[in-house]
Amino acid sequence: MWVVRPVRQSDHDALSELATALGPGMTTLPDDRDALGEKIEASIASFERRLSADHAQFFMVLEDPESGAVLGTAAVYPSIGRPYGFFSYHVNRLIHHSPAIDFGLDTEVLHLSNEYTGTTEIGTLAVAPGLRRGGAGRLLAQSRYMLMAAFPDLFADRVIAEMRGWQEPDGSNPFWSAVGERFFHMDFAKADRISAVNGAEFIADLMPKHPIYLGLLPESARAAVGRAHASSAIAMAMLIDEGFRYENCVDVFDAGPQVVAQRAKIRTVAQTRTGLTAREGLGDQPSPGLIATQDLANFRVVRSAGSPDADTVALDAETLAALGAGAEGGLCFSPLETRG
Repeated sequence: MWVVRPVRQSDHDALSELATALGPGMTTLPDDRDALGEKIEASIASFERRLSADHAQFFMVLEDPESGAVLGTAAVYPSIGRPYGFFSYHVNRLIHHSPAIDFGLDTEVLHLSNEYTGTTEIGTLAVAPGLRRGGAGRLLAQSRYMLMAAFPDLFADRVIAEMRGWQEPDGSNPFWSAVGERFFHMDFAKADRISAVNGAEFIADLMPKHPIYLGLLPESARAAVGRAHASSAIAMAMLIDEGFRYENCVDVFDAGPQVVAQRAKIRTVAQTRTGLTAREGLGDQPSPGLIATQDLANFRVVRSAGSPDADTVALDAETLAALGAGAEGGLCFSPLETRG
């Protein structure tokens, strides 16, 4: 039985190996030991409630308890963009018409926006390459929603996710080549590396503040706006299934789509029952579900079967053992039978 739990210092080597295996492109899981170490420290402090929302990050890993192997990771960032603002490009439609020549122009324009500053962001969803079709990614993704359901006071009312932007076979990003590279004088690979290690604030700081008319960009750059990386198709489908929607905002770095949902209306969050007491021994017709603890320092999520009633949830001995000491602080249960 797989278990999702908070990251520990002892996971540092495993996460470094995962970052190396995944390669460049995931800026929140950099292939840099020092940067990863800082993330681990921040996460430990967050699960111990020692950081404010503006600085907290909840970094979790998927573990095989039998072998102790770390198989993947996912994270939640409670309040993004403070104090400088979280920047997006909003894709606006602009229509002009000249009666004198009876000619109209219908085009799209990118405007810098701070629409999502202060929202909660989910990200850093990554699994070992050999597990991408074994349900590990979905469990990690949903563990973030279980964390929000168990501790709603720690998160904003709106939640966003950024999808990795489109890349050509050679690893270049057409939008960056047409816009960012002309201002930063560096290729996408170098900019991606700086963003991974030092953060993306420099992109927002130095990007042109005036609107960008898409009609002035090459066709390849226009086609990349709002287009997710080929490897993100499964992740995007899971987000849409949970209720996330694209609102015409894209990343200033690679023009990947940003999707958003109301936290309370995310499917897994909305269906989760909280404050349940554990009892051992399954009923005759247990339901498959996600079970999470409500002890933040000992947060755990497993996918198992349970028999919930008004105040309790019956679980087998293996599940209770996987949840550990956190089960004593109350449990959450989210049914899985309605999932697609």
